[in-house]
Amino acid sequence: MVRHPNMTASPESTSSEAALQATLAADVATLRAQFPETRALYREVCGLLFFRYGITPTANKLYGLVRKGSMGTPTEVLAQFWADLRGKMRVTIDHPDLPDALKAIAANAVQSIWQAANEAATGELAALRAEARLQASEAEAQRDLARAAVVVAEQENAAMQAGLDAEQSARAALQGELDAERQAHAAARARQEAGQRQIEALERQLGELRTQFSTELERTREQVAVAQERASATERRALREIDQERTLRQKGEQALADLRAELAAVQARAQDAAVAGAEERARLQAERDTLSRQLAEAEQAIERGQAAQEELRAELGMAVRRAERAAAEATATRRLVSPRRGAPVTRTKFKPGPA
Repeated sequence: MVRHPNMTASPESTSSEAALQATLAADVATLRAQFPETRALYREVCGLLFFRYGITPTANKLYGLVRKGSMGTPTEVLAQFWADLRGKMRVTIDHPDLPDALKAIAANAVQSIWQAANEAATGELAALRAEARLQASEAEAQRDLARAAVVVAEQENAAMQAGLDAEQSARAALQGELDAERQAHAAARARQEAGQRQIEALERQLGELRTQFSTELERTREQVAVAQERASATERRALREIDQERTLRQKGEQALADLRAELAAVQARAQDAAVAGAEERARLQAERDTLSRQLAEAEQAIERGQAAQEELRAELGMAVRRAERAAAEATATRRLVSPRRGAPVTRTKFKPGPA
């Protein structure tokens, strides 16, 4: 195989050359095991290159394949190989009955036949070598297709991995939003619990005020009874009792006014808390339509807060009605006591009317 020095090797020829070198190296390794003697090994490698692969052997090529002995050894073996090859191609006809001219013609004919057979064998070898190269090229093409398929599969895998990463990032973002919503819900619940505690504190204050008012009212009634019992004894004591009753009445009215003011403040704060709770519920409901199951407990808590507010309003209404009854009772007591201001002081025993 002779190559032009200016010829540029194509990728296909390069791959074929690599396959040929690999096959040649395997054959040389086989001959190395069969012929341990250096000269015999070089002689067999010469025949392998020339007859099987159609490559003209050189001393450098032989030494590059065998790498045994010195550089003079492949040179001597190569010279002997060419001498033997020329001797085989020279045909001599030795027959005592044939003339010399006929011997020469016969020798030339046999040599021509041998050369034709050698050329035919060389052609068949070249055809087999071309077929082998074609099969190697097809195998290389199939390998390239397989590599391309692997590259495409890797790209698809990378795209799928990128999509998976994006999905995981989106899931992490949604989880962050859900955590933020839960924190906001916890803050709203804490504010609602704080409002509930304020309402309970106001209820306790209102209870204390009701108790204090009842105590004062009861004390006023007792003092009015004492004043009625002692009114017959002396007008001064009656007037003093009236003054005391008036003072107590003023205190009661002042306490009632304070209670009404406190009741108005409680109602205002309760209304503000209800409005704030309603706004918070509306905002949470608008933001978390997809989290309705998590918001069920919050809605129930808000409904309980509204029920508690309704109960508080009912209790406040009852307190107002009791305060109004207390005011009415104080007014009735005042009316019972007021007619005695202009009456003359007598020793007649006062008989209280039915309460």
